[in-house]
Amino acid sequence: MAPRILITGTTGYIGGSVLAAITKAHPEYDVTAILRKVSQNYVDAYPRVKTIVGDYDSADILADAASKSDIVIHAGDSDHKGAMQALLTGLGRRTSPTFLIHLSGTACLADFQSFGVLSPRIWSDVDDVEEFAKLPEDRIHRPVDKLVFEAAAAHGAHIHTAIVCPPHVYGRGHGPGITQSYMVPFFYDAIIAHKSAFYIGKGENARSLVHIEDIMSLYVSLVEEAVKSLDTGTLRDECWGQNGLYFTSGSELVWKDIAAATGKSMASLGLIDSAELTEATVEEFRSMFGGSGLALHMFGGNSRSRADRARSFLGWKPTAPGLVEVIEADILDHHKDKQRDVMDVLANLGDK
Repeated sequence: MAPRILITGTTGYIGGSVLAAITKAHPEYDVTAILRKVSQNYVDAYPRVKTIVGDYDSADILADAASKSDIVIHAGDSDHKGAMQALLTGLGRRTSPTFLIHLSGTACLADFQSFGVLSPRIWSDVDDVEEFAKLPEDRIHRPVDKLVFEAAAAHGAHIHTAIVCPPHVYGRGHGPGITQSYMVPFFYDAIIAHKSAFYIGKGENARSLVHIEDIMSLYVSLVEEAVKSLDTGTLRDECWGQNGLYFTSGSELVWKDIAAATGKSMASLGLIDSAELTEATVEEFRSMFGGSGLALHMFGGNSRSRADRARSFLGWKPTAPGLVEVIEADILDHHKDKQRDVMDVLANLGDK
């Protein structure tokens, strides 16, 4: 019997790409997606995917759908505690083994104490999994990650969990909805506002990176591992539960190099006057961008991780192009989207 798989977040950047990867690799799987609204375009693109109408606040719908699923891939809102609690409630109703794969992110590893300088700390999802599980409650994504670890401890006999933690993601998505990452559009908009590409302090802070296609391949491998366990009745403990943490880092760059590549591409496209970089102090940055903690983390902080678990136990190997190779295409995608948004606004004004 084909495994029954429930996926959330399938109109999002990562969730949509995961849906595309799994349905392409395994069209025989019984896949259901939860959607706020089911469009004809979605049905045409995925005629074999079943759909349920609901959102992250639809606790009863989420719980019922999870209770009927062998594998739940929660690739939607990483910080919605209610949605995770509902999914876990549904999984808790099952008596047979089930798997939960939760999408989080390495923003929880960010160092907010210093900006623009290189941190020597590189987190491993094998060596540091216990420390990761004990991160303080105020870290980004931590409250929902904690629910997953608690479920693994309380129900590990039949709810097998994994947390997937990507760093900055880039590359064009493959799903039916959002096809752009968060990082590139965010930096694009900041550069336009600042009129140049920039870095904080010395610009030596380092960021782990991953192409969306490498995340897609990891999800396929992880789902295949779950299906193998369901078929054989055996479980590799090193892949799930208290050990089930997956960083997905494919490469690493210091921020000054990211800024240089982005500035060069935006200048070549005529979006800024010069590719020359601007150095900004933390104080100047707070003034320019309203003291956004997220922006300071994105542009000035370190977030370094190694994908040891996926490489060691799933045979995962990132093969997609690096950020510098695709940055111009990502920027151009975002620029075209912004132009379309402006044209839509003008057209709506004309209608009035």
